[in-house]
Amino acid sequence: MNSTSRSRVLRTTVVIVAVVSCLPYLIFKLAWLSGSTIGITSAEGAATMNDARHVIGNYLTLVMDLLAIVLAVVLARPVSHRLPAWLLLVPAWGATGLLAPIVLGLPAGLLVQLVTGTDAPVGSGDGLGGGVFAIIYGGFGVLGCCLAVLVLLHAMDRWRHIFAAGPRPTRPAISAICAVPLLGYGLALPVWAVAGTEAGGPTGFESPAQRTVLVITGLLVMIGYVTPLARGFVARHPGWAVGATWTGCGVATLSGPTFVALSHDGVVRVPLLIAAVVSAAAGLAYSIALLRAARPAPL
Repeated sequence: MNSTSRSRVLRTTVVIVAVVSCLPYLIFKLAWLSGSTIGITSAEGAATMNDARHVIGNYLTLVMDLLAIVLAVVLARPVSHRLPAWLLLVPAWGATGLLAPIVLGLPAGLLVQLVTGTDAPVGSGDGLGGGVFAIIYGGFGVLGCCLAVLVLLHAMDRWRHIFAAGPRPTRPAISAICAVPLLGYGLALPVWAVAGTEAGGPTGFESPAQRTVLVITGLLVMIGYVTPLARGFVARHPGWAVGATWTGCGVATLSGPTFVALSHDGVVRVPLLIAAVVSAAAGLAYSIALLRAARPAPL
């Protein structure tokens, strides 16, 4: 089997795994939207699943999951190289920002909870059974890994020069403007992991596993900002630097709005709301500036 055939087999296998990982989530969402309470262990959770916020959220996340499947299938096909770059980069970057904290944070959080022997539920506090939470978020983790492989394979073929050179720093003025919101948000997340809602952090993050996700999210944000400025590291490990920057900038832009959207009982603290808006704006601006700086050849 030649390299082209091996690559085709690998991509096809990854797509199949990605689709299978999405099926439990899709099944639960369709069941809840049809009025079922499968996987919900409390009357309060069943009631909230039918309120407007949760119904809208279920429809949106159902569509997002289907789009993730479409993205995976397209990335595995030769047609992906003929599509405009933005049509792939935007959803891939969004998926990275949403899934990276789960892929990297949840396993670490579960390990922390296992080591500490804490009996606190790992779930979101919306009445989901522990098994359902594990199936859904385990599927997210597998999906995130599959998309990471497909995006990386596509990007390394299409933009090999960027992986050879690593990310380039933006203009000093842009780096300085983005420093306070991004590093401030990145540092606030570990603080919220310790102090919780008393310090204005997101609600529903009570267990050690969930609080560890906050810490990992903060680290990703700070790494995403700092990596392009670490020229020695970029020179030695350009590929790793691209991955760290891409991931951190996506997380910086999307994690804050996600925490707001998923706030338990719809309660959003003012510090979180401000941080979400400011970090999202700074993360988007920094990402666009880095993308422009990395364009010696057409994207």
